[in-house]
Amino acid sequence: MKLSNLLRRAGTALLALAFVALGHAQDYPSRPIKIIVPYAAGGQGDSSIRIIANALSQQLGQTFVVENIPGSSGIGAIQTVMRAPADGYTLMYNDNGHWGINPALYKKLPYDTLRDLAPVGLIAQSTLFLVATASFPANNLKDLIAAVKAKPDFYTYASSGIGSPHHLTMEEFKSALGLKILHVPYKGSSQSIPALVSGEVSMAIASLPAVQGFVKEGKLKLIAGNSKNRSVFAPSVPAMREAGIADFDQSAGIGIFAPAGTPKPIIAKLSAALAKAVALPDTVNRFAVVGLEPATNTSPEFLTQTVIADQAKFAQIVKISGAQAE
Repeated sequence: MKLSNLLRRAGTALLALAFVALGHAQDYPSRPIKIIVPYAAGGQGDSSIRIIANALSQQLGQTFVVENIPGSSGIGAIQTVMRAPADGYTLMYNDNGHWGINPALYKKLPYDTLRDLAPVGLIAQSTLFLVATASFPANNLKDLIAAVKAKPDFYTYASSGIGSPHHLTMEEFKSALGLKILHVPYKGSSQSIPALVSGEVSMAIASLPAVQGFVKEGKLKLIAGNSKNRSVFAPSVPAMREAGIADFDQSAGIGIFAPAGTPKPIIAKLSAALAKAVALPDTVNRFAVVGLEPATNTSPEFLTQTVIADQAKFAQIVKISGAQAE
């Protein structure tokens, strides 16, 4: 058979496959969709995906079922999604801990985010805050830095564990300003926040919902946020970069992914629905309760760029911190 005939047949076959994929996208979704969450029920990650699942259901007219697969730094949940059919009926909650921190912490990972998963779009951004005890001898970012520099290795800070966003935020902050603050890792905010309130440690990195009540009661002080700009939930609180760290941005991106190979028309349909879902007033209001700011760009391309940028950023931060996966 002539080469020209082979090429013509190959082109015809590819065109047929494209029409099949388009047909599936037009019918999609025709049954409930499952979203895998790599966290236990009840936390910020679980709450955020349940909010967006409800909003996506309104947009696409199908039920979205949330399934929690906690533990192992999200690796088990990611492998479950990798093995699922690439048909748009199994999706995954993912954040920069999974696509950015894990590759830097683990010498060998059984997944590569952009090889094994297909980005659908960002959902939201989460800001963590530097919080100090009520008795700390400073009420603002400038004075806190001065107090720490006056007493190197005297003050302590709590995190939710080695390699956590809380830990890496503080280690980058310390490195950028030459600060010496002793790290005290805890197993999650359920341990670190009580330790901070009781005065076991001088400061901590925490989410706003976790400390807001204590701040209102005067038991803790909000000092600074770890996002590029000031959080809309605490506009009077400066961003850490305002201490003179030009590129500082440790805010956490939260996104949705599908198995690699999911047809592009289905990804496009999901992303378009996601853009409408995050903009719903009900979504915005419910996100605010758990300290999340809705994403302003939900395109798969933007999420891909975010993953690439975060992997480069966290490779440097983890190296600075000396953290390693246990």
